[in-house]
Amino acid sequence: MMESLPFVSIIIATYHRDDSLVNTITDLIHLDYPSYEILVIDQDPCHSRAVHDMLETWHKTHALRWIQTPKPGLTRARNVGITKSRGSLIIFVDDDVQIPDRQFLRWHVSLFLQNPHVGAAAGRVLEPGKPPLTVRRHIGWMGYCGMREPGFGSDFSAAAYSVRGCNMAFRKSALLHVGGFDERYTRSAFREDTDISFRIKKAGYAIWFNHKAWLYHLSAPHGGTRDESIAVESDIMLNDWRFALFNLSIGQQFLWIARLYASRVVKASLKRGYFSERRRAFWQGYHQAKRDRDAGPRVSLLC
Repeated sequence: MMESLPFVSIIIATYHRDDSLVNTITDLIHLDYPSYEILVIDQDPCHSRAVHDMLETWHKTHALRWIQTPKPGLTRARNVGITKSRGSLIIFVDDDVQIPDRQFLRWHVSLFLQNPHVGAAAGRVLEPGKPPLTVRRHIGWMGYCGMREPGFGSDFSAAAYSVRGCNMAFRKSALLHVGGFDERYTRSAFREDTDISFRIKKAGYAIWFNHKAWLYHLSAPHGGTRDESIAVESDIMLNDWRFALFNLSIGQQFLWIARLYASRVVKASLKRGYFSERRRAFWQGYHQAKRDRDAGPRVSLLC
């Protein structure tokens, strides 16, 4: 049985999260699986001496592959990891997760072995001290009319509409088929996981939610391969516009953007003010996303 298990690549993109990164790597090193590699795509120009020494030791002893890249950007980091990976299955986890279950990889792998039509899978995501985000149906459904049912904390496995970036698995062949992650999703890269999900499904693959492959997401407030030179809410609106213009029909775009305006401009202004600034960012996001759409996809993978 062990000989039939595929080689797996685990990719962690990291930036400015020394403490949580070390804890995440420690969990990954102790997983119960016979053949896998850990790739740390490191865009941090410097670490504390202790963390630097640990990463260097792990790299030299082949516990992981430490790949340093100069420019922060989550989608680019993911594509670097894909290019360097050796596994036929690729699992992405964030640099601020805890993985108590040593069978984590086996659960992810078993789903792909049992379902050859599946190209991507979302694992279960829990947050310490918070109730799970559960649904009865439509896991990963983003909705167009104000109804969102991500449900990545649900306690059952089923077909899904999308994956979540902190715990997602792919066939490498499916990622190469669609050209990897679209590097037009910049800064926080909000919606990059939804975008890859839509393109995977459009290419004919199924997406599944696997509740047995679970982890805790700690949601660290800083770092995480983010370029922090832009206000987060402006970035969210820009990437929401990108997702709509890159992937949705005209009718779906209208509903999606109407919800975006109601949530990110009107509702947010009622709570925190700055209506004019939010409205300006909303329309700036549209014009930038339109330019990005017309310029075409930007990826660093050779397919």
